[in-house]
Amino acid sequence: MARTLGSEELPHVKERLAELMTYTEVMKASLRAAETDARRDQWGVMCPDELPLEAIRTLFMSVYPRMVEILQLLGSSSFMALPSEADFETPLAAEIERYLATDTATARERVQLFHLAWDVACSAFGGRQVLYERFFAGDPLARAGFLYSLYPKEPLMERVREFLGKDN
Repeated sequence: MARTLGSEELPHVKERLAELMTYTEVMKASLRAAETDARRDQWGVMCPDELPLEAIRTLFMSVYPRMVEILQLLGSSSFMALPSEADFETPLAAEIERYLATDTATARERVQLFHLAWDVACSAFGGRQVLYERFFAGDPLARAGFLYSLYPKEPLMERVREFLGKDN
C-alpha cells in the first residue's frame, strides 16, 4: 500500500512498516527456536520447545490488533472511496483510471490491493478476526499468568545476584 500510494519513503510510514517487519521477524524467530529446541517427550514424540511458542502466542494477542491498526493508518483515506470491480465497466471507468492510478499501479491494481487490505483491516470479517486473535489463546490475564509460571526465572535472577556479588 505504501509503495502504491508513494508514501514508502516518509519517516512515519517507514516506522510503521518497520514495526510490522519486527513483529514478523520475532514470530519467525520464535517458531524457528521452538523447532530447533524440539525434544522427544516421554512417548518418543518430537515436540517443539514450549516456551517460545507460548511467548509468541501471548504477544500475538496484543500485536495483531496493532498490525491491523497500522494497515488502517497506511491505507488512510484510500479506504474511504473504493470502487467495486463492476465500477470499471461503467461510464466512470476512465475517471476511475485517471484519478486512482499511481506511478506504481493501475487503478484496478490499486483497487484490488486496497480491497484486500479493507477485508483485513476494516470489514466486519476484519473486526471479528481482531476479536478472535485477542481471545483465541484464552483470557489475556490467564495467558500472562501461564507464561509467567512457565518461564525459567531463577537462572536470570541468579545471574543478577552473581553480577551484584551477592551470595545466594
